[in-house]
Amino acid sequence: MDDRNGQERVPEPLRLPVPLSQLPWDVAQSQFGVQGADFIGVLSTLLLHTVQSQFEAYICENKRPPDTLPPIPA
Repeated sequence: MDDRNGQERVPEPLRLPVPLSQLPWDVAQSQFGVQGADFIGVLSTLLLHTVQSQFEAYICENKRPPDTLPPIPA
């Protein structure tokens, strides 16, 4: 039991949304440490949700195609 407690295991990376889960979080843990990689993951998740909610705010008001051609002379 003391041998198992003496070992330092690196925890698994956080579970993140789809685009962020495809990044190499094991490399981030080795470069920034576990706490640094967790901070980057949580901050990235917050930024991703903020950006995705901004896209929903822009609603197309005019559904007809724009007039790009000049009017036909009479």
